[in-house]
Amino acid sequence: MKQTRNNTGKAPERTPEQRDERRALTYAVAIHVLLILFMLYGFIATPSTPNPVQVELWTDGTTPTAGEPEAEPEAADEAQDEPQPQPEPEPEPAPKPEPEPEPEPDVEPPPPPPPPPPPPPAPPVVEPEPTVDPEIAIEEARKKREQEEKVEKAAQLAAEKAAAEKKAAADKAAAEKAAAAKAAEEKARAEKQAREAAAEKAKAEKAAAEQQARELAAEKAAAEQVAKEQAAKKAAAEKAAAAKAAAEKAAAEKAKAEKQAEAEKQAAEQKAAAEKKAAAEKKAAAEKKAKEDAAKKAAADKAAASKRDALRAAMRGDALGAAGIPGGTADRNQAGGAGGDSGYASKVRSCIRPRVIFNVPPRQGRSNPTVQYRVDLSSNGIVDNVQIKGSSGDSRFDAAVKKGIEACSPFPKPPSGKYPSYIDGDYRMYD
Repeated sequence: MKQTRNNTGKAPERTPEQRDERRALTYAVAIHVLLILFMLYGFIATPSTPNPVQVELWTDGTTPTAGEPEAEPEAADEAQDEPQPQPEPEPEPAPKPEPEPEPEPDVEPPPPPPPPPPPPPAPPVVEPEPTVDPEIAIEEARKKREQEEKVEKAAQLAAEKAAAEKKAAADKAAAEKAAAAKAAEEKARAEKQAREAAAEKAKAEKAAAEQQARELAAEKAAAEQVAKEQAAKKAAAEKAAAAKAAAEKAAAEKAKAEKQAEAEKQAAEQKAAAEKKAAAEKKAAAEKKAKEDAAKKAAADKAAASKRDALRAAMRGDALGAAGIPGGTADRNQAGGAGGDSGYASKVRSCIRPRVIFNVPPRQGRSNPTVQYRVDLSSNGIVDNVQIKGSSGDSRFDAAVKKGIEACSPFPKPPSGKYPSYIDGDYRMYD
């Protein structure tokens, strides 16, 4: 993979493979440094085992050789783990021979005995160095082995991790390389197909142009041949059949005119039939649309009537609650009018209608465009939001009704004295 060189003066960015290799190299170096540190620490912390000391003792006369000290159980265990050289016993010094008595002379008196030899100087006694506790040595050896095993295990894990990361980086690079090769192959295939298609198209266009040129040349040659033949015939018959030629020419012109007239007549008839068919289809579509509009209007009127009845029922409930008659049906005028229409709903319409600015067109038929709305009210009757739930079919009329409802703020107070969170209602153009 080639590295792109930028001209901004910054160092070139490394590829993912180079970054992975650099990271693996860093890990390997760090693990080896830790391994060396652990080994140095183990060498420094291990106490040195004292060497055996040999001591020579000199005495007068014959002395029994001191027996070898019996090894303690701990020392025996330690010797099994790490044998140490035992000091060899020193050979006993040979005893000095006693002097033989000399024969006494007969005449001379015996000489005085010689003075005893001075005792040899005692060799300096070397105090043995303190013996290392075998249990401590065993424990330290065990710790050293455990430390070395930990270091080796850490090094092995680091090497395995570095190898795994290197393999992952290699696999990733191979996958990217394969993907790039596949993309390049697909691109080359697509370009080749495009070139072949363009070549085929150009070849077909060239063949079509050549065929058209040949057809035009053939038509032109045929026309020229016909013209030549007619000219020859005309020249041959001019002297003998001038009148006949004139009559034939007139007949030909008449036939041509009749043929042209017939063609124009057929074209007019076809055009009239097409216009008649289009008019019939347009009329059928208009009738279908009128039926659909009527059905939609009937459904909308039915839904509006249902909502109006629900609103009236709610208003009657408020009026009954204000009158203090639970479930009663009398005294409906306490809601603000005579009945549901002249009650609270009439107050709402009276508040909205003066604020709706719209030029109402003359009414045609029984159509009465209706806007279905929902007003969100605050606790004090202020209009918070107005939603058009059902359109009248005229967007300008919908917008005018919405502005009129927004201008009616605060809303008339319900008979119960408490504003609901929202009110659904209808506003008709010709009410």
